[in-house]
Amino acid sequence: MLHSVNIRYGENVVGHIGLSEVTKLPVIEYQQHWKGNGFPISPSLSLEGSHTPASVYNYLDNLLPEGKARELLAQNLGVSEKNVFPQALALGQDVSGAFAFTNQEIPSQPIFREVPHNELIERLEQKEDFGLLHWDDKPRLNVAGVQDKLNVYISPDGQMGFGDGTLSSTHILKFEKANLPHLVLNEFICMQLATLSGLPTAETEFKRFDKFPALLVKRFDRHYHTNAEKVLRRHIIDGCQALDLPRDYKYERNFGDSRDVKHIRDGASLTGLFSFCQASPSPAQNTMQLLQWQLFNLMISNYDSHAKNVSFFWGRNSCSFTPGYDLVNVAMFPQFKQALAMAVGDEFEPDHIHAYQLADFAESCGLKRPLVIELLRELSAKVLHVISTQDLSKELEQQKLISAEEKDYIAQLIEHIKARTLHLQKCANDIADVTL
Repeated sequence: MLHSVNIRYGENVVGHIGLSEVTKLPVIEYQQHWKGNGFPISPSLSLEGSHTPASVYNYLDNLLPEGKARELLAQNLGVSEKNVFPQALALGQDVSGAFAFTNQEIPSQPIFREVPHNELIERLEQKEDFGLLHWDDKPRLNVAGVQDKLNVYISPDGQMGFGDGTLSSTHILKFEKANLPHLVLNEFICMQLATLSGLPTAETEFKRFDKFPALLVKRFDRHYHTNAEKVLRRHIIDGCQALDLPRDYKYERNFGDSRDVKHIRDGASLTGLFSFCQASPSPAQNTMQLLQWQLFNLMISNYDSHAKNVSFFWGRNSCSFTPGYDLVNVAMFPQFKQALAMAVGDEFEPDHIHAYQLADFAESCGLKRPLVIELLRELSAKVLHVISTQDLSKELEQQKLISAEEKDYIAQLIEHIKARTLHLQKCANDIADVTL
């Protein structure tokens, strides 16, 4: 192994990651004590060492940011965007999940660097040109996704900044691009609707930094331990890591949907994710939660619900759904592709989802139709109840966080979700009678 780096789990070194002397591709070796008492960092990276370099690449590839942030990270390191090993090392002390990749001794005391609001606002003024990746000559973005994001530590007394040593990021700040107005507000409302409808959902808060709206998301893989002044980490994997796929395969049509390639469907799919859930240590619970996640995404028109927008807590003989995140009504943005990330049955067109497609979805994913019907009726009733009884803009208006225009936008968003949910609720009545 070349350029070996420690894999740390808490304060313990549990293995090494480096490059194969022969292939120059990343490889992982676990320590003997971890092989007996630990767990693989993802399903495809077995403790016995039977995994392939491609699986190691896929795991690292999915730890890294996407889009412009990925390009900037590679450029600043002077490497190819596809060269995942040095990029993972640059972010290795605070990537998602519980493991860290570093040869450095991690300081045993908390280190906090505050980011005052005026400094953040100044950076936001320049983010279209310079991005938010580097602070103090150090890359700080270490979660996947294409939105403008910043990983921050929020102290118990509400100070915001960067945590090192025994600290790490506890929250994610998400911002919107200039050509996508109301994206942050859209996501906040969809996340609140999910929470109020009884779905496990990441905690969110709508904020403003001067003219810049932001969504503050509490990380569910981090927990601050007050007495120890330490951030504890819980391991997670996303859908692509669960299926052993690179990030470019997060969509089922991994080559796109143009005429000559739309038949190629080697990317992540609902059938693959349901198979993973059904083979997990908690098959019934995981299958139920994946089904609820998919049905809710259809109700809010979140067409971009790809495999990196679903994650699992992963550990020794355990696998369970994380709270939901990245819930957005994509139909409100004509700039986005208006096609499903993963097919429902054999259908990618959202407007073509009817009882037949839902019955086909149930069969292709190994689900019993009565279960799909029951959950669709139950969840649609909850969503419609929340919409009819809750004013989702009231608290934001009282806190003077939204304008009259933004209040109107929320009303349009809710009406769109209501219409879509009513359509799916009616479909539930016909699913049982469909002949495939």
